[in-house]
Amino acid sequence: MQVKTEFKSFNNNSFTAKYKNPINIGKLKNKYESYTASFVEIEPQNKDDVSALENAIKYWVNDKFGINALYAVRAARDGSQYYCYHKVYALTAQRDNFEKLNPDEILGVVHVGLVGDNKLFVEHLQTNPNYLYKTKPEYVGIGTAMINSLKGLCNMMTLFSSKEKSVKDFYIKNGFCENPPHSNAYTWIKDIFDRF
Repeated sequence: MQVKTEFKSFNNNSFTAKYKNPINIGKLKNKYESYTASFVEIEPQNKDDVSALENAIKYWVNDKFGINALYAVRAARDGSQYYCYHKVYALTAQRDNFEKLNPDEILGVVHVGLVGDNKLFVEHLQTNPNYLYKTKPEYVGIGTAMINSLKGLCNMMTLFSSKEKSVKDFYIKNGFCENPPHSNAYTWIKDIFDRF
């Protein structure tokens, strides 16, 4: 079954975070157990969505890319022609009441642009840094969950990775290939057998 990507301009009249899909991550209890998080689309015209994103990111110590995703939402909200085919999604531990996102529950954000039919360019992906730099974080698998959720929305993704080995390894682990070698350009293409 082929998944059709719905990409419309950010300037629509929906005023609630759009629930996209449930996705499993690990949550620490005595050990890591499966926890169903929610992948949602941030609506730039929804003041509550924008406020939740702002309030989450301002407390993310060592944030590298979350602020860029917030900028994209604000630019789209303000009618920028350069961001009309961009989307920002969040992974949240919240399981309902998406009309009022809780900033404390936002685990990560991803900013993408449409580059063709069922093709996405990953502009920025940021897991809440509070979970990245701990020996035993409360949640694990956040970045992979966001990538897997995007895989359900497209047939191909491209991106430019930062130069850190851990980041490159993350994309390789999630099915991306660097091409050409040593370029930091990564591509993921849906296996044709995944469609059946």
